Amino acid sequence: MGSLRKIHRTGIVLAGGGSTRFPFHKAFARYKDRYFYELAVGCLKQITDEVVLVSQSDISDRMKHADAKLIFDFPQYQGQGPLAGILSGMESGEESDWYAVATCDMPFVMPLLFEKLFSIADQKPGTQAVVPVAAGRNQPLAAIYHKSCKGHIVRLLLEERRSMYGLLQSVNTIFVEAEDYDLPQEMFININTADEYKQYIENGRFE
Repeated sequence: MGSLRKIHRTGIVLAGGGSTRFPFHKAFARYKDRYFYELAVGCLKQITDEVVLVSQSDISDRMKHADAKLIFDFPQYQGQGPLAGILSGMESGEESDWYAVATCDMPFVMPLLFEKLFSIADQKPGTQAVVPVAAGRNQPLAAIYHKSCKGHIVRLLLEERRSMYGLLQSVNTIFVEAEDYDLPQEMFININTADEYKQYIENGRFE
């Protein structure tokens, strides 16, 4: 009897946002002496076989030493938001079975989250996406996606439907309440402004 094929997982870190409400690009904000993008890469490296860092060409020189494969949005997808970044990550190398997605402005995300999401997917054959829900909000940029989502993403982008919600409606998505799986709400905090950086990073206040 042959052995079971190993499930291959790739991490995709999205670091291409415009950071319009932050004093500088959020990828280079720091927490515990590490850049935000380094924290995201480090998290995904613990639960995937490889990590792809999707960035912009104008900041890529500062990420040359990232412990990940550095790529840019493919030209045909540039400027089309996180769906484009996810698709670029999916198409950057050999196809994986699953893709774990993290964005660089959620510095408190831990490997525990993705371990739980993969465990849920393993228990429910046919699942295409597992998305946590925290404080009543879906968290599609701290979630996992099966390779079968790729065709749906291509179609959505061709139709200029660029919202993550459109993808979640198009595939077999399982929504996971964070509190039901003892996932700390702090993991889902986005740092979007200087005030939020001061509150959560500098002062460590989560209330």
